[in-house]
Amino acid sequence: MKRYQCVLITGASSGIGTEIARRLAPHAEAIVLVGRRTERLAALATELSTHYGSEVVPLTCDLSQEGNAEKLWEMVIQKMGKAPDLLVNNAGMGLYGETSDTPLHKEKSMVTLNVASLMILSKLALKVMSARRQGVIMNVASIGSFHPGPYMSVYYATKAFVLSYTEAIAEEAHHYGVRVIALCPGSTQTDFHATAGAQRKSNFCKFSQSTQAFVAETAVLSILNGYPDIVIPGWKNKVLIFIERFIPRFVVAFLSGKVLKVE
Repeated sequence: MKRYQCVLITGASSGIGTEIARRLAPHAEAIVLVGRRTERLAALATELSTHYGSEVVPLTCDLSQEGNAEKLWEMVIQKMGKAPDLLVNNAGMGLYGETSDTPLHKEKSMVTLNVASLMILSKLALKVMSARRQGVIMNVASIGSFHPGPYMSVYYATKAFVLSYTEAIAEEAHHYGVRVIALCPGSTQTDFHATAGAQRKSNFCKFSQSTQAFVAETAVLSILNGYPDIVIPGWKNKVLIFIERFIPRFVVAFLSGKVLKVE
């Protein structure tokens, strides 16, 4: 019998989510892949079921729309006949630009996706897992969770919520045998920056950049090995977060702005 009976991964149609799905597939009886790109989800589902023999169910869902997180959870229960024992909240989006200029409707969608939907799915999963006295939740945050991000202010703020929320419920959950993990990747070789509206990456981001495969491998090893609960892939990112502890916040904000202002 494989370790996990039902795995739910959001944001699985590309990037880190796809790579995490590939590495979890050998350990899962069934996987539910969630994303907005139907064709990519279907292709990944075929790949995983063919190679690993898992039951793979692709579900197209836009979690940036209010109410869809609850609908997704109900759909998973209905299709799979059970609640997940491993949830990976990977879906997220960013937006680049000065706060006075960025579109409000896009920022509202970002908050719904990065914060509200993640919180709702975590809460629904935690309720079931606590009753079972087992389960794992991984919430994808960012190294941006540790500091403010001028020119990506809302995105960085949402990721600060993810880290704080994850640490808080982790403390509550461990009493019930449930593990809650925060994955905090740095700059990664995905289409995130282009989707967020940044025309190019800063030289520092390129210097500290990780591959999708490396981030996913680090994340899955944490899930399978049982530690750590805050996962920061790559030694450069670990050093950066460590050094920040000794620098005044306004200086960190200034330096972050210098790095992020790429145009």
